[in-house]
Parts: sequence; structure tokens; C-alpha cells
Amino acid sequence: MKRIFKWSAIVVVFLAVFLFAAFQGVQWYMLPKGPFSVDTTPAAPVYSQQKFWAALPLLQDTADLIPEGVDTQHDLAEKPVDVFFVHSTGYVGPGSWNSTMDETMSEAQSLEYMLSSMASAFNGCCEIYAPIYRQAHLAAFGDEDLSSSYQALDLAYQDVESAFDYFLAQHNQQRPFIIVGHSQGSLHALRLIANQIDGTALQERMVAAYTIGYWLPLDLLDRNFNHTGLCQSAEQTGCIVSYDTYGQGGALAQGYRHWYNSGWEITEGKPIACVNPLSWQTNTERTDASQHKGAYPVEFKRTIKYMLLAKNPGFKHESLAPLTPNLTWAQCDQTGVLHVQRQQDNAFSNHLDAEDGSYHLLDFSLFYGNIRENSIQRSQAFLNR
Repeated sequence: MKRIFKWSAIVVVFLAVFLFAAFQGVQWYMLPKGPFSVDTTPAAPVYSQQKFWAALPLLQDTADLIPEGVDTQHDLAEKPVDVFFVHSTGYVGPGSWNSTMDETMSEAQSLEYMLSSMASAFNGCCEIYAPIYRQAHLAAFGDEDLSSSYQALDLAYQDVESAFDYFLAQHNQQRPFIIVGHSQGSLHALRLIANQIDGTALQERMVAAYTIGYWLPLDLLDRNFNHTGLCQSAEQTGCIVSYDTYGQGGALAQGYRHWYNSGWEITEGKPIACVNPLSWQTNTERTDASQHKGAYPVEFKRTIKYMLLAKNPGFKHESLAPLTPNLTWAQCDQTGVLHVQRQQDNAFSNHLDAEDGSYHLLDFSLFYGNIRENSIQRSQAFLNR
């Protein structure tokens, strides 16, 4: 019996060592090899070419779809406003510090998820423009090699700015516009607003900005913006909506990098902005689930297998599932974290199963119905003005 226990213990230790080594090997395989180098950066996108846009009004794409059962009677005719949508991080490797934007690669599949659960929420008011850019690798948000991180993010931002310039010159035709971003996309969108919109003639055409899922320190608003503040009501225009979603009791992540007018900084322990997407206010009152207009049940088709193979499985959305209303209450706490009711054993359970309770992947989809309604409401308020 003792011999059996002895050999069992040896087997357990061996398996633990093997699994740890395998994990380390996968991690090494997925991460960029070496520091950032301009010699290994992918070729820049050419935004006069249609292939560098994930969504355009002239294309039939996922951003055009409407969830089953959604009442469209209040949609704005002729879509009088444009949306410039900056997608979040889908690039996790393997490869260099920035995505090649190759449509056969794994990160290309993530655009289907982003267009369906995020960008499509704005098609009740707006024409949607979503550039594909050399997004920074997920490792750019890690703890090591800050120099490579900042250079990779700077390169990604250059593309976003270039796409916005092309959008203004060739597509927008002096129309009102909304800036939308999520996660890495919000980081770039906030920088874009600071550099090109705040205090310029363009500010008069910005209906609002929904820069969600990348926590926004309040001092960044003070230091980067002179004319742009947080939205305080559902019909206010020219303002910014920002929040980060956590299940009840979730803890705010720390150590995110932010671009200030003075350069890059790691921000920790600072209060952050929170606009409640059920009330569209910045107070700390809980808004009841009766005000929740509907969550979109995200359908993920990008598996670990295809991520390791760096392959796009090619899944396309043909339709969007019905929304689930009255799913959760929402409340901003004193530090700026948006808390929601914990989701368990349903389509909205935390897909990352993160210990901190983050619902990062669901920042948009949990509040899809409210965002859709509010984008129409703000656009109409802007046009009435």
C-alpha cells in the first residue's frame, strides 16, 4: 500500500511539472519574441482600400445586423450620424508586437464578435465605420518591457489616427459623428479625442464618445481635455461615456498604462470615471434591473485551438439572437467601478472566469439595449440642438 501511495505521489508531481512546463511553453510560443523593432513591424494599412475596414456603409457586414425582436420604430431615418468604431484587442499571438491584419489569422475572427456585440448597437442612429489597424499584442498590457509596450501602442494609434483622417476626408462629409471604442480601442479613442477633437472645430460635430472597458482616471480628463467632460445625463452631447464592468464584489484591476499629453504613465490607485449605462449619470445610486433594456448573448467561436494555430475559423454571423431584458441592476461605487449582479450558469456568465470578477468581454453586450436606445436619444438631441 505504501508503495502505491509513493508511486501515486511521484505521478502527481510528474504531471504537475509537465503541465507547468507545457503552460510555460505555450506562453513563450504566444508572446512576441524579443523587444519591439521597427524592422519587424507589419506594413501599414492603406485606408483607401476596402479590405482595411471591418465595417463600412457600402458593405454588408455584421455591424448591420439587428437582434431578433428589437423594435426599430424609433430608429433614425437616413442614419444622419456616423460612428467611428475602434475595436478592442483580439491579437494574442504568436507573432510580433503588432498584428499583421491578415484576415486568415486568429484575431480576424474576433472582429465578428466585436461587430456583433458592440458596433451593431449603434446602427439605429448611425452609419458605422470600423477600421482594421495594427493592434498591439495583448502582451503590451503586461508588466514587463514597457518600452516595447509603448512603442507597439504608439504604432497602433498611428493607424487609428490615419484611419480617422481618411474617414473625415473621404466619408464623413461634415456630418455629426460618435466615437466608439472598447478596451485597447478606448485607449486609442481617448488619445484621438485629445489630439484631434477637444477644443477644435470637430468638437462641434461630436455627438458623444463611448470609450468603454478601459478604466479612465479622472485626472486624465483634467490633464488631457479642456472642453470635453463626462456625460451626466441621457441627452447630453459632446461628452464621454466610460465604465468598466465587474460582478458584485469584484475588485478593480490595477497597473494600466495611459497616454497623457505629457507621455505614457502607469496609473494605480486613482479614482476612475463611471457613467452608469442604465441611468447615464455619474452618481453612486443603484439603478434597478427594471431599467435594463436588454443584454445580447455573445456567441464566441474563437477557441483555444484556433488561437494556438493562429487561424481564423471563418465563422460569420447571419443573424443576432434576441436580447434578454431586466437582467441586472447597475451601480457605480465610490472608486468608479461599475458593479452588476453576478451572472451564473447563463449566457452572460463571466467568460474569462476572472478572480477579480471582471466582466470585461461583456462591457457592451450586457447593456446592448440601453446603448442602442441611448445612441438614438443622444443623436436626436444633437440634431434638435
